[in-house]
Amino acid sequence: MLPIPMTGGRVAGRPVQATAIVMVEMLESYPIWWQEIDAPPPAEWVFMFEDFTGDDTAEQWALAAAIFIAQTRRRTTAGPTFAELFTYLLPDTDGLPGPLPRNLDFIQRRRAVAGFRGHAAIEWRRRGMISFDNGVMRSLRVGREFRERSRRRQQAREAARHPGKTERERLVEPADTDAITERES
Repeated sequence: MLPIPMTGGRVAGRPVQATAIVMVEMLESYPIWWQEIDAPPPAEWVFMFEDFTGDDTAEQWALAAAIFIAQTRRRTTAGPTFAELFTYLLPDTDGLPGPLPRNLDFIQRRRAVAGFRGHAAIEWRRRGMISFDNGVMRSLRVGREFRERSRRRQQAREAARHPGKTERERLVEPADTDAITERES
């Protein structure tokens, strides 16, 4: 506990100098995804969260997450769960950055896992790579930025296949009339 000096205000309209000593208990500063948990977060969790959300590496993790979500939706028409997504991203540790402290009860363990995954996903959603609805199972889907990148990539691939033609020329390219005539006969 640290003493914090405070000054008084006005008494009967006159400024008064007074000092009170107030004792404030300083709780350890835990990350936002590790709230209401008694023990400090493990170092592996802190480092992995920084890797998932840091300026240098978040874009690659967000892209990997979006690709997995797109593949899952293409295969099953439903989005993956957060557990499936993070198990894909962290396969060696079953979707967790590392072991949890043994002294955590069930509720604290669930809160830690959900907070970690949820806040990493929020960062990727801010970047426009993924999207999801809170409280809705299997609502993970690709975001606007991912769709725009995918569209540009497909257009570049198509342009490489047909060099020298504009997009409009490729779209209205005449059909192979010899092949059509041959099939009809």
